[in-house]
Amino acid sequence: MKLTKRIASVALILLIATGLILSGCKKAAPAAGTASAETGPSGGSLPRNETFYMNGILWGAVTQWNPYGTGGVSFGITPNDSVARQLIYETLFLYNLLDGKMYPHLGESYTWNDQTLTVKLDKAVKWSDGKPFTSADVVNSYQLQKDYQTQYSGYWSYIDSVTASDDTTVIIKANPANWNPKQVEITLAALYITPKHEWDRIVKEVGTDRMAVARYANLAPIASGPYKPLTWDETKAVLQRVDTYWGKDSPKFGKLPAPKYVVHNVYKDNASGDAAFRAGEVDMSQQFISSVWTFPQEVETYIPQAPYYFPGTIPFLVFNSKKPGLDDPVVRKAIAMSLDYVTIGQNAMSGYTAQVVPSIMLPVPAEQGLIDADALKPYQWSTDLNTAIAEANASLDKAGWVKGADGIRAKGGVKLSFQAECPTGWSDWNATLEVVGQAGQQIGIDIKTYFPQQTVWQSDKDNGTFDMIMHSYGGPGPASPWNRAYQALGSKDLPPAGTPNNIQNWGRWENAEVNDLLAKIAVENNPATLKQLWTRINIIYLQNVPVAGLMYRPLRFHTTNTKVWTGFPKINDGSNIPPTLCIDGYGVKALYNLKAK
Repeated sequence: MKLTKRIASVALILLIATGLILSGCKKAAPAAGTASAETGPSGGSLPRNETFYMNGILWGAVTQWNPYGTGGVSFGITPNDSVARQLIYETLFLYNLLDGKMYPHLGESYTWNDQTLTVKLDKAVKWSDGKPFTSADVVNSYQLQKDYQTQYSGYWSYIDSVTASDDTTVIIKANPANWNPKQVEITLAALYITPKHEWDRIVKEVGTDRMAVARYANLAPIASGPYKPLTWDETKAVLQRVDTYWGKDSPKFGKLPAPKYVVHNVYKDNASGDAAFRAGEVDMSQQFISSVWTFPQEVETYIPQAPYYFPGTIPFLVFNSKKPGLDDPVVRKAIAMSLDYVTIGQNAMSGYTAQVVPSIMLPVPAEQGLIDADALKPYQWSTDLNTAIAEANASLDKAGWVKGADGIRAKGGVKLSFQAECPTGWSDWNATLEVVGQAGQQIGIDIKTYFPQQTVWQSDKDNGTFDMIMHSYGGPGPASPWNRAYQALGSKDLPPAGTPNNIQNWGRWENAEVNDLLAKIAVENNPATLKQLWTRINIIYLQNVPVAGLMYRPLRFHTTNTKVWTGFPKINDGSNIPPTLCIDGYGVKALYNLKAK
């Protein structure tokens, strides 16, 4: 179906969301719009009807295949993400962002008893070298995260111990001093499980240096997943299907994934990647594609009309609450009220977002079900821009912020003049902050845009040397939306003032009740009580506005070209498979549904 351009309303996306429940040799990079001859295992080209091509994840040559690595470039392995890729290494459970549930994978089930989590394993799993998978592999995988400096070491702050009671049972005891069951559950979907016999050998080889395991390239991985690395260079990375994969005989899959090869081509820029995608040389694109509705008929998105993509994160305008002027919630809220969310959606996000409804929640069933929407309405501002601007001006007048001869408001010697910051070259974010600057003009607040290099933005964010800064908090995962609220609003774990903050809440807004609510939510299971707690935390947010949501951004830009492959997941198709590039979390199920034309 040809894609059509239409600005999405919040009602549309909520309706849609509700429906969801029902070292190789070197050669030059392929030129845009031309086919490249990929080398197969016998030296010939890869058959196109057995090869699934991707772009938008890799922007350079693969340097390692290490699930414990930090800083290296890889493919098929996800760094620091609770929706982990499942091509080479696998996790105990698969997270599905559509329904917010965890599905069995290497693990069969998990149950809590007080602060102890018992995980039962799938007896059918085998490693790619044919050796059996046991609980000792799981225990060792967790221990490596603790013993070495990996991207997941921090999760051990929530875990006291990981042991095995038999070959198929793992016992995870939570840290009673930092009791947070959802943070423990994240590890089930985020931590890759590796074979103990292989990593015992690697540890013996590399030694006990804290970073030794993370630096190991692991060029011939032994893993449990359906694919293995075949060739890689600066132009592409090729994975070959493991035809002895345990999943083909398991009711979880019952067959092998359809593509024999998964190839990620490396392009020099978005334009080159887009040209190849248009031509059907790429089947799945993770690139930001402007005006996707102008692409050929065979190009499809998960949702056939705006917003096209499923929402996964909320980029925020973070206010420095220690800055004079921005320490007043009336000022912060007035800025949020005056934002032209429709223009942000059109100009910055190419129509790929619904208009923001003021809250800390995404417009997806798993999160909307946690709040009483009617109870929030008295605290939310109008979605009619003219009305919202009038109300923002009235609130500033009432609070004593008076316009001077230059039209800029001031009070008590403090002038409302600020910078709004994000990295240069981040075109969608740059365009968003231009809208923020224009909003300030409507309410007597001077907001100038500032687009430094990414390293400067990072330093300003961590050190609190900013007025307003754009940043995304907490993406989807088993602990959503707790992670987002904790990172955006929580202050319990803030480092002392004057020291770098790379943990949470870059605006350093503090509220004791929010910290108490977050602590209660972390351990609460009763749905009715959870709804009360989440509704209250959203009311406090709306009263204080320490951050302002600017748009809903997809976790993945899942865009497909059906010239060669069909059967990609679509909204309301009954599959319950999320739009996560056919490789992330529960989205890997899509590879089994593909059919070559």
